[in-house]
Amino acid sequence: MSAPVLPSSAGPATHYELFAGLSAAAVVYLLTGATALTLHGVPRLTPDVDLAVDPDPTNLEHLELLLAAWGYREAAPAATTDPDAVVRRFRHPQAALGEIDLVLPTSENFSREQAGSIVVTLVDVGIPLVGATDLRALKLKSGSVADLGDATGLGLLASIQAGEDGSAEDTRREQVRKFSRWSVAARLDWLLAAARLAKGLSPEAKPMTRGLVRRHGWYRDGR
Repeated sequence: MSAPVLPSSAGPATHYELFAGLSAAAVVYLLTGATALTLHGVPRLTPDVDLAVDPDPTNLEHLELLLAAWGYREAAPAATTDPDAVVRRFRHPQAALGEIDLVLPTSENFSREQAGSIVVTLVDVGIPLVGATDLRALKLKSGSVADLGDATGLGLLASIQAGEDGSAEDTRREQVRKFSRWSVAARLDWLLAAARLAKGLSPEAKPMTRGLVRRHGWYRDGR
């Protein structure tokens, strides 16, 4: 097992460094938003990371210290469509993962989301995600065009996982079906390339894991 990644003022270069750092600092959180959507298996390009955070003051202090050590600074508050949650936005001027939003639900709501969460593994780091059912409910509650599209994608994913065939002419369904076969590492490499492009950086970042190959235009594990 590799050693925990120590914080650097340059910020995390990859999602792996971000999640390894959160794990090493014992931060209690759930990945939410578009990055969680992507890890569930619905493609959504985003350069940002949204974390639903246990609002316990000690937990928040650990996270704030970690973000400060990485060189993130708090920016103007982000808007939220959830009246029961506060969103705090942190930005880094150079890091590819330049914007991290902390969603602070009530303790009751965080406990409920935690009960329905899942964990996916990236190399040797577990990443806790808001469950697909809860994430879809949050997207529907938002009501924005993008979020409603995300909710539709999660619905398609659920039907695919249930073994339903659907229409062969449904291109969105086929896109979700293919993307859901990608490894966790490949999905995050794809997001990292988008994040680097958004920062004006080359997308030719070294993959965060070994053994990935490109087959027929879709990443899969190379084992």
